[in-house]
Amino acid sequence: MFLKHLIAAAALAASFATGSAGAQTALPSTSFNVVGSIGGLSMYTNREVPFWTDTVPKASGGALKVQVKPFTELGFKGAEIFRLVSSGTLQFATTVLNYNSGEVPMNEAADLVGLVGSVEELEKVIEAIRPAYAKFLEEKHGIKLLGFGTYQAQVLYCRDAFVTIADLKGRKIRASGASQQAFVTHIGASPLNIAFAEVQPALASGVVDCAITGALSGYKSKWHEAAKFISPMPVNFGVAAQLANLKWWNSLDPKVQAFLQTELNKLEKSIFEQARTETQTGINCNTGTGPCSEGAPANMKLVPVTAADEALRKDALTKAILPSFAKRCGPDCVKTWNDTVGKTLNITLAP
Repeated sequence: MFLKHLIAAAALAASFATGSAGAQTALPSTSFNVVGSIGGLSMYTNREVPFWTDTVPKASGGALKVQVKPFTELGFKGAEIFRLVSSGTLQFATTVLNYNSGEVPMNEAADLVGLVGSVEELEKVIEAIRPAYAKFLEEKHGIKLLGFGTYQAQVLYCRDAFVTIADLKGRKIRASGASQQAFVTHIGASPLNIAFAEVQPALASGVVDCAITGALSGYKSKWHEAAKFISPMPVNFGVAAQLANLKWWNSLDPKVQAFLQTELNKLEKSIFEQARTETQTGINCNTGTGPCSEGAPANMKLVPVTAADEALRKDALTKAILPSFAKRCGPDCVKTWNDTVGKTLNITLAP
């Protein structure tokens, strides 16, 4: 398959005498490995796979050779990806940032539970914090930030009936990341940290009563086979990042660096474009209440968001999520957050 791409790229390059072909052939031959996001979900299958296996080889004139596998096929749980990129064990990876937010609070600074209510708002927050976060990663963790991505709105799936979010008091809920866990605790439930691939069987066996993930992600992973009730209230969004080990990145030819950064900027835009529609698609597919382009719709019961739910979400943000984040984050991190995210949203954290 890869040979086919090389032949096609060589033929394309030969057909041009000047212009972009010259830029392509000027790239030195470079090979590396990429650990992708959750296999089977749309960020990986629809965006990362074609990017690394088709776009990059073709646009580089065959100079760049990339092997990509999702972390879920490589035996990783998720939280360790950030550490492995930092240490240089992994050259390049896409990871959900809140997986490692317990160790590195700054990783969920833009995606705290209750902070934003749409992908558009999320993009504004990310743009505000991008330069400071990139500097933080380089100086503190030896990581080069090359782009962001996001899943659709993270919502609640439950085995048993509920009418409002307050009804989940006392239940065991799978929560990914520190602020989701703080949210679950605030509503009187018990947060459990379970790897994504293990959630569906945990729901089926009753190890957990409810779980939080993307509206479409849960559908594609067949959570609806065990969970029969779903709330469309956006808990948060599941922000991911394209990360490279800084020493490895600095070892690359500058022309390769510039090429990859340009192409990864395009990848980021396409991931956010995809995320804008996936929340509604996921709700439709889980409940059969609208058109589902991803397969046969399931028959989960949609639990409408109430005014009490919205009030509880805001209460959790004010009383639990932001204070907990500030405490974990520390004074320097709080100042960075206030100067970027806080300024954008007109929120000020107390150190």
